[in-house]
Amino acid sequence: MSDNTLMRRFPSSGYLEQQAAARLPNFVFDYLQGGSGRQCSLGRNMAAFEQVTLTPRCFNDCQEVDLGTTLFGRHYRLPFGIAPIGLDGLIWPRTVEFLAQAARQAGCPVTASTFATSSLEEVARLAGEMAWFQLYPFSDGAIEQDIMARAGAAGYQVLMVTVDVPVGGRRELDMRNGLSLPPRLGGRVLLDMMRHPVWTLSHARRGPPGFKNLQPYRRHSNDYLPAKIAGRVPWARLVQYRQRWPGRLLVKGVLRAEDALRCRELGIDGIVISNHGGRQLDSCPSTLGVLPDIRRAVGNDFPLIIDSGLRSGLDVARAIAQGADFALLGRTFMYGVAALGQVGAGHAIDMLSDELENAMQMMGCPDIAGLKRWHTGSTAQSGYIKGAGE
Repeated sequence: MSDNTLMRRFPSSGYLEQQAAARLPNFVFDYLQGGSGRQCSLGRNMAAFEQVTLTPRCFNDCQEVDLGTTLFGRHYRLPFGIAPIGLDGLIWPRTVEFLAQAARQAGCPVTASTFATSSLEEVARLAGEMAWFQLYPFSDGAIEQDIMARAGAAGYQVLMVTVDVPVGGRRELDMRNGLSLPPRLGGRVLLDMMRHPVWTLSHARRGPPGFKNLQPYRRHSNDYLPAKIAGRVPWARLVQYRQRWPGRLLVKGVLRAEDALRCRELGIDGIVISNHGGRQLDSCPSTLGVLPDIRRAVGNDFPLIIDSGLRSGLDVARAIAQGADFALLGRTFMYGVAALGQVGAGHAIDMLSDELENAMQMMGCPDIAGLKRWHTGSTAQSGYIKGAGE
């Protein structure tokens, strides 16, 4: 199928989502799509982006658009990347490997999760300099330090520490479906799998997904999770991460301006404003809603990355215009691979790039630097730089 044909059939994440829902068993799609509790945080994230307006400057000469940007001293051809996705192989075998290859070709980062179903070494090999690594804090310090050492040896220069999982989110859809670790195949799940033979056969050939990064630490074959997450990260522990990691260090899950400012004071290189895609505390504020306050607190020269709620290239434009330097998306990329297999990884990047380029052309904005100075409006809050660039 040609790229033009793909773009006609799947011009946005909504169409990919529909195809993914048709291909995946219900319990798998619910895991991908769902949030915690009544999914209020999930809806709040997306609604916040829809409220932001971008007023065009019709007389700007903007026939060509440059989507490139610089972050942490490195040039990326796109101002967005792929968020860490745990248990990605449940959605489709080798998902993060497909995404790593596509990211390297497109010139945007891909973040390998601690709980990916491909090893961090394999993702680094495929993604090259585009590879970032996301670390979940562990109760076993020796395992945690070894994982960090492996990431350094594999060539990762950006480490992202997730701090918003003090306990697991109460995800009611997964609870109702009986999704657990290790997976248990009840009659309802087996029937669901039989109704989706393409997904089931793809896993039969590959085998059940497992956490490849944790396999070296298993003491016996039934040791599915040899290390427990110790999700609480006091400031002293964050200082230890800064001391141990020689490269760029990001903190993911910050939602308060005072916490962002403290991170900067401790020498953290940037933060990811995130509420875990609405999958943790269901009463969390939207990430876009807290972005302007955090930007005002830390100033204009501290890198702010945003995730949670973005689905399109237009959302990327909205986020940058509201004060973000960079954006990460997760579900949109997963929809692409779930809907189309390996080609879906590259298509998702092309689709997002096309949406972003179109939005900037319509706005009369030639580059990402100009987008950062854009005067945005919102029914929820005004732009973070009042009147800039007018």
